[in-house]
Amino acid sequence: MINRVLGILVIGAATTASAGDSLNRHILERAASCWPTQTAMRGISFSADVHVSFTSEGHVSVIEIVDVAPQTETFKALAKDFANALKQCGPYGTEGMSEMDLNLSWPL
Repeated sequence: MINRVLGILVIGAATTASAGDSLNRHILERAASCWPTQTAMRGISFSADVHVSFTSEGHVSVIEIVDVAPQTETFKALAKDFANALKQCGPYGTEGMSEMDLNLSWPL
């Protein structure tokens, strides 16, 4: 069973909203497929706002975790774990975008 990542937001994208949503959904779902922690996430909800910079080849160069909710050490660790999966699952087809703001909402 594959868990789906919801709640995707692109800020400053030069694409239409639906195309941007589709791109971000693809990136977050691909990262979730590399996230070994997701199998232990049944019944747990959290969200993380993440700013991501990409190389011209689509690899993640920098990830900044902007906010995590709820604000506990456990959920901050989950956000870092997801950020590592985001790095490992690249490169991504970013359609020429070098930076994105992603919102990961994880309601299971």
